[in-house]
Amino acid sequence: MMDVMDIRREVLRNVVLCQGLEALIRRPRLQAGSSSPKIESLLVAGVDSAWPFYDLADRILTAGGQPDCIFDTAYAAQSPSVRNRAGGKVNYGPISLLIPVVTAQVLEYLETGTHEDIDTILARTGDVLRKTTEKDVESLEEYIHLSYGVSAKERERAGEGKPRRSPVLKGRFSNVMDACADFPRNPSVREMSQGFPFSQQVYRFLLHNLEGGILPASSLISQLLLAELQRPDVVSDFVAMGLYLVLSKHPESVQFS
Repeated sequence: MMDVMDIRREVLRNVVLCQGLEALIRRPRLQAGSSSPKIESLLVAGVDSAWPFYDLADRILTAGGQPDCIFDTAYAAQSPSVRNRAGGKVNYGPISLLIPVVTAQVLEYLETGTHEDIDTILARTGDVLRKTTEKDVESLEEYIHLSYGVSAKERERAGEGKPRRSPVLKGRFSNVMDACADFPRNPSVREMSQGFPFSQQVYRFLLHNLEGGILPASSLISQLLLAELQRPDVVSDFVAMGLYLVLSKHPESVQFS
């Protein structure tokens, strides 16, 4: 069994690795010449945004259960993620998606002493979202506003148009699951509210195709998902989540040689 310090560090390590590894795969494109974030931007953002997840795990352990707010982690992670880079909300998706998964994982550890049962962890994310509070909804809105602001600065720097207006959530919803129901067309919102089906698909694909290397397998599943989802950014988010799940499932096995 891992000690208290280890589970926090395990979360931190896997948050860094899943974002960094996703940045290194051959990224799928819908059209030749289409742009995407630079690898160095993705790597820097992944490292800069990771420590708040260590803090989230620590708060869960200290509380002995789910705290009254977990989505404040999102703002805390996005805010420093632009350090040493030009800008852009390049890791907006992974930050928000990781919060219920990490929370479910640490809660599972508290109750069972294990953190590798991926099916149980993903099944638990719905309860995590339903047990969020109005503080979480407010924190989520603050995170979205921050991310829209980061995006606006990047668009201005690139000479592009203004982003759409940020949604208002505060006072409208009592928990994050209810808020998710108001945005059914957003693929990342659906992913979170429906138990992470695509992230689980990536996870299972990677588990069965690791012989040739985790990065080539990640590249292949990225291309397969792109044909279905038609959104390279969303595919990247789900692949990052799948990588987090693989790393959590097999913390000691050799994935790189």
